[in-house]
Amino acid sequence: MLSPFQRLLTLSCTATLLLAACAPTLPNPNPNQPASPNNPATPGLSTLQAPSASELQTLQDSGLVAANTRFGLKLFKAIEGTQQGQNLFVSPLSVSIALAMTLNGTAGDTRSEMLQALELQGLDLSQVNAANLTLRKRLANPGPGVELLIANALWGKAGLTFNPNFLKSNQDFFAARVTALDFMQPASISLINQWASANTKGKIPQVISQISPETILILMNAIYFKGSWKDPFEKAQTEPKTFTKADGSTKEHPSMRRYGKYRYLRDTEQKFQAVALPYGANEDARMYVFLPDEDSNTHALLQSLTPEALNEWLPKMRRQDGAVVLPRFTFKGEQQLNAPLQALGLRKAFSEGQADFSDLLQDPASKAFISNVKQDSFVEVNEEGTEAAAVTTVTVGATSVQIPQEPFNMEINRPFIHLIRDEKTGAILFMGVTADPQ
Repeated sequence: MLSPFQRLLTLSCTATLLLAACAPTLPNPNPNQPASPNNPATPGLSTLQAPSASELQTLQDSGLVAANTRFGLKLFKAIEGTQQGQNLFVSPLSVSIALAMTLNGTAGDTRSEMLQALELQGLDLSQVNAANLTLRKRLANPGPGVELLIANALWGKAGLTFNPNFLKSNQDFFAARVTALDFMQPASISLINQWASANTKGKIPQVISQISPETILILMNAIYFKGSWKDPFEKAQTEPKTFTKADGSTKEHPSMRRYGKYRYLRDTEQKFQAVALPYGANEDARMYVFLPDEDSNTHALLQSLTPEALNEWLPKMRRQDGAVVLPRFTFKGEQQLNAPLQALGLRKAFSEGQADFSDLLQDPASKAFISNVKQDSFVEVNEEGTEAAAVTTVTVGATSVQIPQEPFNMEINRPFIHLIRDEKTGAILFMGVTADPQ
């Protein structure tokens, strides 16, 4: 069994995969050269050109974003089901990217099962890789007022030889930095943490404190998001408001207020209100806030929150005058994802005896499996906008409705659901429940 291995914090999303076995040898590491988004060894999202209209259409036709949405909502519900009434914030996109990178090392039933768990059944590996590249191109160009950074890395155990196709696919389609490290040297831990810090704007300064002897590969994905509201809230309008928490108790908490034109929906059948808060002049990214009615709650609303429901609800939102009262909030958390992922059908990859990672390593006698997946996340919402991130860690070990006619008033004074979405593709970047704003 692998010991706990990674702690990733704030404004970034990182996925880490640990594998153990033997497979061309990775290049020797240079511990004196810190990782950086501007380092050529760390290909950055900012170097990608925006996709053409035909590329975006091909992305939509591939079904990748729709699959990510199905997977992300199911994963979020699986997590929330064991944490009702608690604050929760994750990046479904980070988990999807991390596992898509991992997918390149799988074979046989393990690959088939992972494709199904990720809702990617019907797609082959080449289609998954190509679609992820186009999605990265789109997210690399989010428009004014939004900063979105994505970086990937593979840290391999020095002296081992990994399947060149596995390495090449992750470099070509995910721009993954590939580095060999002696995991027993403290400098290796320092280098990995430097990379995480550099690619999360210093919000996640430490992702690991130790590496177990079984580890052969650490796969990481980092996402950083910072969005400025198209119409900022005025700080002078922020004042303490009563917030009723999930347990029924109340607290006074600073809440922002703004009157303006927003996309809004009141659904009496599903018992909620929703408002879209746009980022940047082009509104290419938005935060959607879903507020259950007083006789409902976030858990009940989540059961109705499906991809089909989103496709129905979001087009019904109409621009109209109204007042929005939104609590300021900051949240940091860590989610262990082994159990939720296994509940979604990802089982063989976690099994020492059944996992097939034969496309990861060249030695056919070597065995590898995922030992741990976790994500640390951070979000801060204030008058200027939103800064958010999450870190997903995958550890692999080895053995040998209605349209209101009057201005609306949406006072978000009880637990609510929120998600951040790229409007060009429909990709859900982050999703959360705020039950007790801090």
